[in-house]
Amino acid sequence: MNQSRPPTQTYVFGSSTGEIERLQKLDLLLRPATRRFLREAGIVEGMSVLDAGCGPGPVSFLLADLVGPAGKVVGIDRDPAMLAAARARAQATGQTNVSFVEVDLDRLELAMDVDAVVGRLILLHLRDPVGVLRVLARHLRPGGIVAFQEPDLARLGASFPPIPLVQQVGDWVRQAHHHLGLDSQFGLRLHQVFRDAGLPAPDLGCDAFVGAGADWGWYDAIICAMRNAMPVVVSAGIATAEEIQIATLAKRVRDAVTSHQSTTRGIDLVSAWTCTPPAQAVRADSEGVPGKLVADMGQEDR
Repeated sequence: MNQSRPPTQTYVFGSSTGEIERLQKLDLLLRPATRRFLREAGIVEGMSVLDAGCGPGPVSFLLADLVGPAGKVVGIDRDPAMLAAARARAQATGQTNVSFVEVDLDRLELAMDVDAVVGRLILLHLRDPVGVLRVLARHLRPGGIVAFQEPDLARLGASFPPIPLVQQVGDWVRQAHHHLGLDSQFGLRLHQVFRDAGLPAPDLGCDAFVGAGADWGWYDAIICAMRNAMPVVVSAGIATAEEIQIATLAKRVRDAVTSHQSTTRGIDLVSAWTCTPPAQAVRADSEGVPGKLVADMGQEDR
């Protein structure tokens, strides 16, 4: 008999309306890089794709566009509020080739194999990313694609000429991640995580987000990250609310960068993708995977 196990991990930033909106706005900045990455990884029309840790669905909808009407996309997530937002968007846009299933990632069981498993900014939040990748890979057809993007925050807030305030914000965000047990440079671990999961060594790439001037979209993303981090920063004694002054932080950061005519960095987005061997059936015996949920790629949400 299978023993129950704790969920993969709770998303530390929650699923408030504000967090869902933040993720959707972040997608606008990341989408061009993710689209290029998915195409390079081999996502084409007609494929069936699993979007792991889909949240409110931004990558799922991008995948739905890439695979076209003949393809199928299933987004999976354990948070009902995130999935409600994704389903509402699917209904509003009339997209019929994408659906969403509520399930913990390491408890998934599909009724059929898929052509690709994809995820963005999800593995760093998991207690056992290697184990989850193994479970997800069980649902791949031979020759299937595994493709993930994860962040590296090491240079978040780096500027030239240097802006101490912006660099400080980046440092606060990194320290908050460390306090929460999140690896702020998880993107650099992707190669090892793939190999530890028994996958072929992945191809790797990286997109750096660099900008200047008053209209750079990453100002808002950096400040939103700081708002998320602020409760941890304050409670852990990293900085005080008086030091942060969150109400005016966005304006101060923007003004500092523009007045110094500085160039500033957002996150680095590291990409890794590989294919399972064509002649090797990747699907493994599902014994030991509790709470199986059958998600038929050809049917509506259950």
